[in-house]
Amino acid sequence: MNNNISTTGTTNSSSSTTNKDILSSSIKSILVIHGGNKQICIDSRDLAKEFGRPHKNVLPILDGLLADGTISWLESKPRKYIKLGREYRCFELNKAGFLKAMPFIGGKKSREGQKRLVDAFMDLEIKLDRQSKEREKLSCQVARLTGKGSRSILTDAIQQFIVYAKDSGSRNADKYFTIITNLAHNTLVILEPKVTEARELMTAIQLSHLGTIELTAAEVLTMGMSSGVPYKEIYQRIKGALAGFSAIRVNILGGGYDA
Repeated sequence: MNNNISTTGTTNSSSSTTNKDILSSSIKSILVIHGGNKQICIDSRDLAKEFGRPHKNVLPILDGLLADGTISWLESKPRKYIKLGREYRCFELNKAGFLKAMPFIGGKKSREGQKRLVDAFMDLEIKLDRQSKEREKLSCQVARLTGKGSRSILTDAIQQFIVYAKDSGSRNADKYFTIITNLAHNTLVILEPKVTEARELMTAIQLSHLGTIELTAAEVLTMGMSSGVPYKEIYQRIKGALAGFSAIRVNILGGGYDA
């Protein structure tokens, strides 16, 4: 009997921990890290959702805070998004903007939302700081210089591929630059939370792996074009070639550190 009670308690505890981890991960996934300036930001739509308020009611509050100078334009950037074919506005707030706006948002989940988001910001800051220190190492500086070569080779190959695809009748060939670049990054790292300029956050080990991935993609592009393979098939071959790197895939802020 005691064993059954003990087992049940352990299972409930484990389940509770797992649920908390999932909840924490879902909160962090709505934040955005900009690799270029190492800033963590949040979209006003996600802020409204976490606080339990309609986004349309949050916008006037942010407008007022910007108008009276409580929040500066350095702490908040106007953004646009498309929904059902219509364009709407929103804001992207950095940590300072978020902390200043937070007391004025209100909402039925304001207390819970504040705690969850502040915890998420702080946790990501710790990881971002650790990643930044890792990137200060000589090994990372060398990897960044080496990586410029592989990135340049892939960039040239993609540009040639775009022309190749256009000559074959593609109307959206220009999109391949972003598509193939993102494919290379997503092959190596899990971009959670959302990340822009991911290369600026990578460690020496991650940059080394990325260089190999970029050279692999460039080789597949070059060989496919020289053999006259249809452009759509070439792209599928890139995906197939990069699938072999899935074993080394880690979270952008969660792995790939030197010993």
